[in-house]
Amino acid sequence: MDAKLLTRNVVIDGKRTTIRLESDIWDAVDDLCARERISRHDLCSRVEAGRDGLNRAQAIRAVIVNYFRFALRNEADTAMVFERAPGNNGSR
Repeated sequence: MDAKLLTRNVVIDGKRTTIRLESDIWDAVDDLCARERISRHDLCSRVEAGRDGLNRAQAIRAVIVNYFRFALRNEADTAMVFERAPGNNGSR
């Protein structure tokens, strides 16, 4: 696992901000975005809408972990799995 923190610029609800995450987490963010056919900015905006007290980095990590855990358990039913991932309020 690559624990090196990387800073990326994202646009959340039309506002530019920076987020620092481990490089492996950024890779997982990109994998989730490719799988769901959304942009990194869209993902971060959706996470922002449902982060419920977590900081942005924590909320993104939680969504990533829960998304892939859910997808592994339910490989036959991965459509719109992002909406059902714990740690996200389901807004799309």
